[in-house]
Amino acid sequence: MGRAQPRLVCLDLQREYVVPGRPLYSEGAGNAAETCAAVLRHARAHGWRVVHVQRRQADGLFERKGYFGAPIEGLRPLISEPVFARSGYSAFCNPDFAAEMRDAFGEDVFLIGFSLDQTCLATAFAAADAGLSITVITDATGPAGCADTWAQRQAAERLLAPVARLAASQDVLAETQEIGA
Repeated sequence: MGRAQPRLVCLDLQREYVVPGRPLYSEGAGNAAETCAAVLRHARAHGWRVVHVQRRQADGLFERKGYFGAPIEGLRPLISEPVFARSGYSAFCNPDFAAEMRDAFGEDVFLIGFSLDQTCLATAFAAADAGLSITVITDATGPAGCADTWAQRQAAERLLAPVARLAASQDVLAETQEIGA
């Protein structure tokens, strides 16, 4: 740990995942959002490169002008943080994001956000295919609306384990306290 400038990839930090009653809401979404906020504050305070990836569609759940497709309060990108739109499962489907990640070789890359069982999983596999080593901060991720979130989370983490480091936020924040400061 600790080479060059760490990067924090914030996936799908959008309201659709945290508003009760919405199709992609799941129990525990509020806790995951709070942990995302703590990790994001840490990254910003320590000078990490923060990038955001958001699902965008012309209409439907992630309509660009829609309320629920907007960023979660407290997790909005800063003007200095790039925002990449994605239409596929992986953040790497955006060529500009893929180029950004090519610049991250040899750096610590951390992943937080929603849609653990879809977007996070697809992005982690694409990162491995691209030769990147990433850490998924497990308590700063949430699955996309399912009845049995614990089983869904366990299944996603079993799939992630061979291609990404899985770590709790408290461990990552302690390890990276001095990185980038």
